[in-house]
Amino acid sequence: MNKLFLVGLSVLLSTGLVACDDDKETGKNVDNIQKPMLISFAKLDVETYAEGPNSGNFVKGANGIYPPFKGQPVQGFSSVLKNADGSYMAMSDNGFGAQDNSSDYLLRIYQIKPNFKTATGGTSKVDVLGFIQLKDPNKLIPFDIVQKDTAERLLTGADFDPESMQRAADGTYWVGDEFGPYLLHFSEKGILLDPPIPLPNPFQSGKELRSPQNQFNKANINYVEPLVQQSGGFEGMALSQDGQYLYPLLEKPLKNDATGNLLISQFDLKKKTYTGKYYYFTLDSKATNIGEFQLFDNQNGIIIERDATQNNLAGYKKLIRIKLGEAGKAIERSDLVDLMKLDNPDLLYKNAREGDIGTGKTFSFPFETIESVVIENKNTLTIFNDNNFPGSTGRNAKLADDNEIIQIKLPKSLY
Repeated sequence: MNKLFLVGLSVLLSTGLVACDDDKETGKNVDNIQKPMLISFAKLDVETYAEGPNSGNFVKGANGIYPPFKGQPVQGFSSVLKNADGSYMAMSDNGFGAQDNSSDYLLRIYQIKPNFKTATGGTSKVDVLGFIQLKDPNKLIPFDIVQKDTAERLLTGADFDPESMQRAADGTYWVGDEFGPYLLHFSEKGILLDPPIPLPNPFQSGKELRSPQNQFNKANINYVEPLVQQSGGFEGMALSQDGQYLYPLLEKPLKNDATGNLLISQFDLKKKTYTGKYYYFTLDSKATNIGEFQLFDNQNGIIIERDATQNNLAGYKKLIRIKLGEAGKAIERSDLVDLMKLDNPDLLYKNAREGDIGTGKTFSFPFETIESVVIENKNTLTIFNDNNFPGSTGRNAKLADDNEIIQIKLPKSLY
C-alpha cells in the first residue's frame, strides 16, 4: 500500500490555462506524421491505495478485488491539471459510483508523476506523491454531510461527485459537482471557501437546475422539479485563457430534450456569479455523453465525447475541437482525434496480458469513462481514463482496469 502523508500539498504549481509552450519531442517517429500518434504511455496499477480509513464497506467489489479496501483507493480520475514541475493534480470522483455507497470514500486531489514509456525509454510507472483532502471545517455547506459532527468535516463521495476542476490565478481550485449540480471553491489546502453555488435555470428566472441527486430535493427543502438527468450534472469545465470565465458543461441533455444539446454556462470568476450567457454542445448521434472540456484560448478548445461502451473496438471515443461563438447558439464542432485509432509505431503498451485489446500498432482507448485531457502544447495532448475502481473492464474483459495515461501527437497544430 502506498503511504501518503501530505494533506496540505505544497508543490510548484502552474496556474490558469493547462496548455504550455514546451514542445519537446518524446518519440523517434514524430516528424511529418499523418495521423494522431501515441508517443507516451503510463499506467497506475488498479490496486494502488493511500492512507486513510478502510473503505468499500457498502460495495460488493468486482473483478477479483473485494472490500474492505485497505485504505483509500487512488482511482477514478475525473479531472487533471498540469503542474509546472511536470507532475499532475488528479481529482478522484465520488468513489464507488453512487451517492449511497461512497460515504467511506474521501474526496481528494492526488499529485501524481508519470514516468512515461516513450520510444527512447521510460518505465510507464506512475508515482503518487501526495494529496489534498477536500473539507469544510467552516461549515459552509448548508445541508448535512456524512462527517457533519467532526471538526474537519472531511468530504466524502456521498456528499459530492466532483467531475471537473480548474485552478484559478490565485491558486484556488474550482470544482464542478455532478450531484447538485454545484460549483465548489477550495483553497490550495482543500478548504471550502464559499457555499456550494447552484446552477441557475437560464430559461426560467429565479429557478435552479437540479438533478435527482440534489441534496435539497432529497430533503424536500424548496423542492424544484429536477431537469438535469441522473449522473448528468457538471462533467466538464473549461477556463478561458484570460482567467475570467469558467464554462461548466453538463454531461447529458436536460430531461425531455431530444435535441442532443448539452448546456454550457458562463461563470464570472471575479464576481463569483453566473453571467446568464449559455451555449450548446450538440452530441454526435453515436455519443451518449461528454467526458471533459478544456479551452486553449478564450473561444477554442477540446471536448471529450464518448458512448457508453467498454472493451469494444467499435466504440465511439473522440476528441472534438470546438469554438464557442455566439451565446445562446450551438457551438462549432469538428472531429480532432479518434481515440480508437491511434498510430502506435513504437508499440508503447508493453507486456500485454492475455485478453488485452487495442494495444498493437493501432492503439485504442476502449474505456467507458475517458474523463481528462491536458493540452500540453499546440501539438501534444495527455489523456486519462477513469477506471471506475474496481468495476470497469475496458482494456480486458476479465480484469479490472488500471488508470492509463497516454500522450498523443497531433499531425496539425491546434494554434
